Amino acid sequence: MTTSITKLDRAAIWILITLCVLVIPAGILTTNLLKDKESPESSSFVSSLEDRLVVLKLTGMIVESDDDGFLSSVNSVDSVKRKLKKALKDKHVKGILLRIDSPGGTVASSQELSDYVKAVRKAGIPVVASMGDVAASGGYYVASACDRIVAQPGTITGSIGVIMNTLSLAGLEEKLGIEPQTVKSGQFKDIGSPTHRMTPAERELLQAMIMDSYDQFVTAVAEGRHMDKEKVKKLADGRMYLGKQARALGLIDTLGSYETAVASLQELARARFKLTKDLPVDEGRRRTYFSQIIDLIDSKTAQPNMLESVMPTALRSRFYHMPLWLMQ
Repeated sequence: MTTSITKLDRAAIWILITLCVLVIPAGILTTNLLKDKESPESSSFVSSLEDRLVVLKLTGMIVESDDDGFLSSVNSVDSVKRKLKKALKDKHVKGILLRIDSPGGTVASSQELSDYVKAVRKAGIPVVASMGDVAASGGYYVASACDRIVAQPGTITGSIGVIMNTLSLAGLEEKLGIEPQTVKSGQFKDIGSPTHRMTPAERELLQAMIMDSYDQFVTAVAEGRHMDKEKVKKLADGRMYLGKQARALGLIDTLGSYETAVASLQELARARFKLTKDLPVDEGRRRTYFSQIIDLIDSKTAQPNMLESVMPTALRSRFYHMPLWLMQ
């Protein structure tokens, strides 16, 4: 009899847990529906089975993995790449608006994301970049791959260049009586190490790498913006520009808001697909809860260390996330 009651109690507990799990997303969905009804600017539900424009958001540093825990940003570079790949396979996607709010990131990740944008354009899908507060360095690298760029007059952009930061603790070590002992397989294996002063040969090697990356950046901007490479070089000394300045220099196409960018994308889509009216804009609002959970599970299941992914940021080691050099 005691065993039977225990089983019933356990069943009741699981039923309650299941109901709670179902009620939470239902409540969130209901709240979103009410908010959308109250806001005339909110887009209506857009079916994945109808022709549409899709809005993707790229926020924060452009790095290979932006995983500050299980509930990390679904607007990270990894998420954007997955969504661009899906768009390539979806015949109903007739245009993509890439909303960028990023100060930059690593060289290779910026280049890879730029390549994804180019692949979408090559497939015949127009892409418009809409800049937020900042779309500089690696953020601008990605934007320059789009068909058009729209920014606010006060948007921070530009910062075309590459930088590598390191430091030397050699002087401090000498004062403290610390003598580093390094065993290495080659002359440059510990290049950039803080335990010794950088040699002229090391500096020359690193400078060559930085300038090679810089040339790749300038070339990408020149090709994307249809500008002379030498003209881009004159603008690419690392300085930042406001949107109004960038427009005068040819680094962006139009000054305006998010709505201006949407209108520009509608224009490109109508011309590309010979449409007579505007397409619905899928901003992903209706699927906020469920689609984010699916995206998060999809991105996290491939991670080798799930324990670390759910740890608070302050408790996790970040040294292996530090890039060697950045577009910033």
